[in-house]
Amino acid sequence: MSTIVAAALSGLLWLAGSGLHPVPALTWLAPLPLLLLAVPRKALTATLVAWPIGQLGLAGYFIRTLQIPLPVVIAFVLYGTALAAGTVVLAVTLLRRGRTGTAVLAAPALWVLGEYLVTLALPNGAWWSLAYTQADVRPVVQLTALTGVWGVSYLLVAVPIGLAALRTRPKPALACLLALAVTAGGWATWSLTRVPDAAAELRVGLVALEQPEDGMPLGEAAGRELLARYVARVESLAERGARIVVLPEKVFGVDSPAALAEAFRPVTARGVQVVAGAVQGQRNVAFVLGGTVRTYTKQHVIKGLEDWITPGDRDLIVDGRYGVAICKDLDFPELVRGYRARGATMMLVPALDFTGDGWLHSRMAVVRGVESGTTVVRAAGFGRLTVSDPTGRVLGEATAGDADLLVTVTPSARGTVYGRTGNWFVLLSVLLLVTAVVRAAYRKPAIAATADR
Repeated sequence: MSTIVAAALSGLLWLAGSGLHPVPALTWLAPLPLLLLAVPRKALTATLVAWPIGQLGLAGYFIRTLQIPLPVVIAFVLYGTALAAGTVVLAVTLLRRGRTGTAVLAAPALWVLGEYLVTLALPNGAWWSLAYTQADVRPVVQLTALTGVWGVSYLLVAVPIGLAALRTRPKPALACLLALAVTAGGWATWSLTRVPDAAAELRVGLVALEQPEDGMPLGEAAGRELLARYVARVESLAERGARIVVLPEKVFGVDSPAALAEAFRPVTARGVQVVAGAVQGQRNVAFVLGGTVRTYTKQHVIKGLEDWITPGDRDLIVDGRYGVAICKDLDFPELVRGYRARGATMMLVPALDFTGDGWLHSRMAVVRGVESGTTVVRAAGFGRLTVSDPTGRVLGEATAGDADLLVTVTPSARGTVYGRTGNWFVLLSVLLLVTAVVRAAYRKPAIAATADR
């Protein structure tokens, strides 16, 4: 009965604490019922049931929205199940053998490495991580500026292991939890109280208007009518002080940017830059309309849905400060790190999304900004319009459809440890995992079995 209850409870907590609209507090609690079982065999059985329950909310999104083949979805759920089961069993085994410190501080490395392997095996970047569940919890997400998303995922596993250990070995468990709290809390306090480098304020605008489908051809009446509506909205933002205006991804279908440049000329002639997403032939592009027309081609396309698109291979930095990317590009931390290393302090991002995933995908972009220390201006045609600062504060947000935003930003020139060093925490996790496995395999002598070190 305890196994059944633990499986059901953890499954429901993972269901509510992950997915498209997670409740962040529940993510921390989800593994706890499994860890409290204290018997590896029972913990394994319960986890094999709990994780698939927790993935039910995403299964429909993968199959219906992203059109991922059912066998691939099943394989991915099985992978997550194996990873969760391995992590829980490793932690329970260590706790059972009195190795509390190793269980709390080293066992979570298995989950971290499992997440990282997904970024290597699949062409989707760092899109699969528990860390995004905490995107609106700014003190927690500050850790990504030090470790990337891997440090947040580590905490989300380490804390419930520590809580489970309080029942049998309270002193070492409390010491481990205190060490984690001091380290993560100290970093968050320092990050949130740092004064950013002085920079001039800038007003940015975002617009996402309702349209029946993406890539409306400008050669058709519906496309020209949509362009006229966008021009009027951009002119309104410019009159209110916007110096840069970002439109969504794939708004128009064009043969060349000439018609767009001409339509927005009354605005760009006043020094306003317009970033407009469009489909040009087999390319998904963002045109930066200003004194000249600069073109960025999306580098990371959605496998399956965008196989017809030819990806680009070049970054674009405007005025030496503003990096341009498109939607899925921001699922890749290394792309934003590269922009930041070359001096970009703000990302201008036309995006699309799929309505239901508006919160989740916008928050992935927010996390990219925290990781590398950049302001992110992102307009999604079927999602959300968001502007976030380098600490993850959402400065402005609206739901696409008939929406615009005008936000004052101060693009910071402050870099981050993660932006400069990359995935160092993954290497540390390898060492931690080796330690955990060795300690789990070694049985203490009977005389020492009651002592914890």
